[in-house]
Amino acid sequence: MIGELVERGIKAGSKYGVSEIEVYAVRRVDTDIVGTVRGIERISSGQRVSVGVRVVVGKKVTVQGGFISKVDDVDSIVETAVKVARTLPEDPQWVSLPRKLGKTHVEGVLDPRVRNPEIEYFLEVAKQLLGRARELDRRAFTSTVSMGMSTIERAIGNNYGEAHLDESTEFDVFINVKAVEGGEESGYYYSYVAPTLHRFDPEQLVARATEVAVKTLGARRIETGNYELILIPRVFAGVIQSLIVPAISADSVQKGRSPLKGRVGSQVLSERVTVVDDGTYPGLTGTKSFDDEGVPTRRKVVFGKGVLEGFLYDSYTASIDGKESTGNAFRQAPFAPPSPWVTNIIVEPGSGELSDIVRDVKRGVVIYSTIGEWLSNPVSGLLNATVTNAIYVENGEEKFPVRGVVISGNIYELLRQPGLTFSGTVESFGRFMLPAVYIPRVTLAGK
Repeated sequence: MIGELVERGIKAGSKYGVSEIEVYAVRRVDTDIVGTVRGIERISSGQRVSVGVRVVVGKKVTVQGGFISKVDDVDSIVETAVKVARTLPEDPQWVSLPRKLGKTHVEGVLDPRVRNPEIEYFLEVAKQLLGRARELDRRAFTSTVSMGMSTIERAIGNNYGEAHLDESTEFDVFINVKAVEGGEESGYYYSYVAPTLHRFDPEQLVARATEVAVKTLGARRIETGNYELILIPRVFAGVIQSLIVPAISADSVQKGRSPLKGRVGSQVLSERVTVVDDGTYPGLTGTKSFDDEGVPTRRKVVFGKGVLEGFLYDSYTASIDGKESTGNAFRQAPFAPPSPWVTNIIVEPGSGELSDIVRDVKRGVVIYSTIGEWLSNPVSGLLNATVTNAIYVENGEEKFPVRGVVISGNIYELLRQPGLTFSGTVESFGRFMLPAVYIPRVTLAGK
């Protein structure tokens, strides 16, 4: 169906004599299960089809679209897009829609068990997650579980070439475990987000959430000062997503909203830091055979041993800099304009286990979760995050849980410190595959 929508939309555009037209269609089929302490509360499923049409009249460009219920709805979207485009001012930087559409072969993105879910199995998993925390520790209980199974079909084409289609699945589980003892309460969220069930282990998921919830009972603030800091992979991912990801988008660079402008080829981070954007890596949710403009995805090094090697481009920002798209066009919705964004972020690991790094800490904090890192400033690189689950470590021994302190510092200075270390083991979740990171000196604002 979605391939037919693309073809129909392009043909409709030709009737209006537009300069260029692009049609992007997405069909999602979702099944969701939600449980609480009261048991399974909701099971829902459904599908939606959305279409985005980008029309170019001379150098006048617009993107229009929305959710549709029948094939001929695309005709109305094209008609509206043409009318809107003709009323707009010209964009002097517009060059062209992508002229070379294509696909990259990708693996690990489609799971038949997610595409055609056996609801009884997933209900049993949800019930296991709801009841297991109490069995693991009498102080703990699972307050919420949410589980989603999605199938995503995409098709895109423009007047320069035929439509391309792909299909993927996504499975996500979020669990919140609470721990209560002596009037104290703690909670910890943990999740599994991937295209397949390949690495899914419900026992490990609930055990990890329970462990952290219990061990951070009775947390308190520590004195303001400089500490060694260890960020587990999921916390490190939040920091990267808030500060590094916006800064490596060519759109941010061109608009003067990135501290990395003019620094390609410079030693920006420690030599131990290599960051790769790879839209072809198996088993991550950003893996697609083409981006949201139909350009094939690929692997590219963003920071190689700390040296900034380049930015992420869609076709529009690439034309401004005289480059080619890197296959990083991304849309918040099919009917939203594309802009450059990450596919999957991979940070090369170091060596050794996280426990080995902790044993060498003299005076520091292991951070298991934070909030507010999304309020950090990617324009300056200033990190600001509040610790919600952490453990204070002294001479390699875990002493007591910590919360309520604020991490601050410039991310580029923090990741350039001598002695920066990565664990040898990594975690894969969503669009990220990362190790834990040890930062020798970080300011924490406490009491």
